[in-house]
Amino acid sequence: MKPTQAEIETLAKNAQTDDDALSALVSGLSSRDLDIKQRSFQALHLLTKTHPARLYPRYWDEFAALLGAPGVDAKYIGIYLLAGLARVDTEDWFEDIFNQYFSLLDDNSLIAPMHVARNAASVFKAKPDLRSDIVKLLTSIDKTHHTPSRKALIASSALESLDKNWDEIEDKTAVLEFARFYLNAPSPKARKAAKEFIKRREKSQV
Repeated sequence: MKPTQAEIETLAKNAQTDDDALSALVSGLSSRDLDIKQRSFQALHLLTKTHPARLYPRYWDEFAALLGAPGVDAKYIGIYLLAGLARVDTEDWFEDIFNQYFSLLDDNSLIAPMHVARNAASVFKAKPDLRSDIVKLLTSIDKTHHTPSRKALIASSALESLDKNWDEIEDKTAVLEFARFYLNAPSPKARKAAKEFIKRREKSQV
């Protein structure tokens, strides 16, 4: 059964002060019970927004290890939690996993690449020194091994992130070229995203 927002908030609130409750949530990420895994992830994801210091630095390594897990669920969890903690990464540990994190844009699944592209917005905001590299990777989706239709779906998520960070992007011309490339994409979602992005952002280049 899908957890309610109230349930997630209660789990996260308990974990704010109770180390055992926090440890149980982290352990729950590897549970075979999907309900437990989902509740644990959602509560921890909420904590990355409200009380990231409860997770960083003590659980960083555990979350980073999820990126190399064989299952897409684990990668998905790692993608979100690490992006959420990037803003409090005082030790610059994200820089150490940068290549591994963004290499998932070329993962064999579709889920991992789409969510890396979507969470790139948070990493971009948190890591100014990595911004140009992030933009280059997001605008190079067509160089991945995916089929054209999958590339288009991943690109639509990339455009979401690029739109959120538009004002801070240096190479806006390259981003607009990327968007134009997907105006005739096989995915209706990508075509719509590209068209709306260009309509909204092209005028700022005039």
